[in-house]
Amino acid sequence: MKSAHHADIKGKGILYEDDDAPIKLVDRDDSFAIKELGLTLIGKVLNPKKQNVEKLLQTMPAQWGLAERITANDLGTGKFLFNFSNMGDLNYVMAKGPFHYNFCMFMLVRWEPIVHDDYPWIIPFWVQLIGFPLHLWTDTNLKNIGRRIGHVDTIDLTEGRMLIDVDSRRPLKFSRKVEYEGDEVTIEIKYDKLFKHCTSCGMLSHEKGYCPSIEVIQPSLERSDVFTRMQLPARQSARDT
Repeated sequence: MKSAHHADIKGKGILYEDDDAPIKLVDRDDSFAIKELGLTLIGKVLNPKKQNVEKLLQTMPAQWGLAERITANDLGTGKFLFNFSNMGDLNYVMAKGPFHYNFCMFMLVRWEPIVHDDYPWIIPFWVQLIGFPLHLWTDTNLKNIGRRIGHVDTIDLTEGRMLIDVDSRRPLKFSRKVEYEGDEVTIEIKYDKLFKHCTSCGMLSHEKGYCPSIEVIQPSLERSDVFTRMQLPARQSARDT
């Protein structure tokens, strides 16, 4: 009796052309996703040099006081899952964001059926605008500014802040100029619970010491030979002769 993959063994069932092209997937199981992943958070570390996923998965549930009620999975490439048994615990954790481990930020969001190498990439930050003229503090103006930072989720006019979904793949902006009737003012952008980041380029994926935008210039010192070092001043050598 021939095996089911006999044709493949002989090479007749294998497609060699365009072998590196993406493999198209056509099947999906929404019932599994809804049932099994509805109580799941997906996360990703932003600074792999400083953040160990295995240790993060051990540390964070205990830090939240839920070590016995959360299971975790390391997905590789800096990504991971936290699985909850009830929505109350999940919402309790989400209310603690944005998140950091070893003083560096990491992403943690509700799982969604998104297919992308970068997923997840959003960090929700509460943002305050320092130096913003009070008479211009309107919902419309704040939305206009917030859209330059990320996706505006919530505006709290009473506290003077916005909840903004920030794209971690882009550098943070810490100041912007705003104009009203020809007059300009520079406002400072303050991110609540922001930990280590690059103070040079604004990225969350590294610190200034590892910033690729900073060109390291090595001083070129001319190496003098022994005869150059031993050469006497012109007047001294003339007197000696």
